[in-house]
Amino acid sequence: NTKEETTENIPVHTLLQPVTNNNSNINTINPVANISSTYPSKFENLWIEIDKKQRLIRRTAYFDNRDTTGPSVVIFELKKKPADPPGPTLYAKVVMSDGTSWCQEIEYWKQVGGIPRAKELPMRHGPDSYYCNVLRIKLEKYGEPPLYVAISRKNTCEDLMPPMPIFYDKRDKIGKFAVCLQKPLFDKIPPETVLHCVELNRALGASIITIMLQNMPQKIYQILLPYVKSGLVDIVDWKISVKIRNYGGNSLASECFYRNINRAEYIAMHDIDEFIIPYKHNDWFGMLDDLRNSTNVTNYAGFKFASMPWAKKGQALQSVNKMKCENMILPAYFSMIYRWEHIDKQPKMMLSSERALTAHSHYIPHWIEGVDEQFEVEHDIGLCHHYRVIPMKGNYVPDSTMERFVGKVMPNIMEQTCPLIQL
Repeated sequence: NTKEETTENIPVHTLLQPVTNNNSNINTINPVANISSTYPSKFENLWIEIDKKQRLIRRTAYFDNRDTTGPSVVIFELKKKPADPPGPTLYAKVVMSDGTSWCQEIEYWKQVGGIPRAKELPMRHGPDSYYCNVLRIKLEKYGEPPLYVAISRKNTCEDLMPPMPIFYDKRDKIGKFAVCLQKPLFDKIPPETVLHCVELNRALGASIITIMLQNMPQKIYQILLPYVKSGLVDIVDWKISVKIRNYGGNSLASECFYRNINRAEYIAMHDIDEFIIPYKHNDWFGMLDDLRNSTNVTNYAGFKFASMPWAKKGQALQSVNKMKCENMILPAYFSMIYRWEHIDKQPKMMLSSERALTAHSHYIPHWIEGVDEQFEVEHDIGLCHHYRVIPMKGNYVPDSTMERFVGKVMPNIMEQTCPLIQL
């Protein structure tokens, strides 16, 4: 390609350095070939620290080729001060697989709210406030992901920071569901809790479950290894270095959303002790069909499910007690069979991968033009069950809703855990 042909359709105001095409270097050097956020990964492969940790940039970037927004590269930044004004401006050297490269200003696209200090929370959540900025590099001409990008403070793209790999996992996503655990897991979570989470979400219809780790014992990975090998579970290292609430969960939620936009039609976003439960159907497929028949779901960026807290008061489901092996830890969703008499005020989301733009714990921060934020799902169609370790105050009533999942979930859990217990 000539320079004139290569720069066609690239806006002049964003093209700061002429495009080059050095064919002699095509496919010979890939500086990010061994850089990944997939567990296990080193810290330097996960984060780029700027200004003495005032700004942290997630080293893996994401390719967005949706018709509504792409093609573009999306980058996540945690910043200690608000993004308005964003400054200082950052630039990116974009390198394509054919050797073409150019220097381009990075757009400060969206902000997903602050991650504030909360005095009532334990100090493990941290004392500092950071804001999640979603940065974007528009690729006006190219419909394929770059080989890598590298950030610079200079508009000539000199003095580059470490090169950033581009994550792009393209699959047939129509009718598929993904699950994002919206907070990174840390060392106090029992391995059985993670296993229980995976098995119920698989039964509900998840084709991929993304789990991010802050710090975890090796036994967590060992118990999940069969699911990783099958492609059901995607384990990503987080390892954030600053002490902030929930280890930066707001940034993690949006990153997890972009990790799945090309491999699922809908992405459920909740904690490890929460599950979106259909009430008229046995899985999400039937629930989604029901919602499609009752409303035009393409008018919304996602679904909002009211939260229903549960507590352990007395025995577990009788059918589970008859099945379990000796000394087996039962899933909370089969042992907590008393639900709160009220609906909690903290809903959880199932986002459209085509119409949502960013993600958050309890709402959809940004969505494409022409649609509404979310469709509020009626309680008799679906609720988010929250199996809290510390129960909400108030009255609880017995409920056997989860009985219908015992036969589908318990055999798989027992197959994984009972042989380990007997060792």
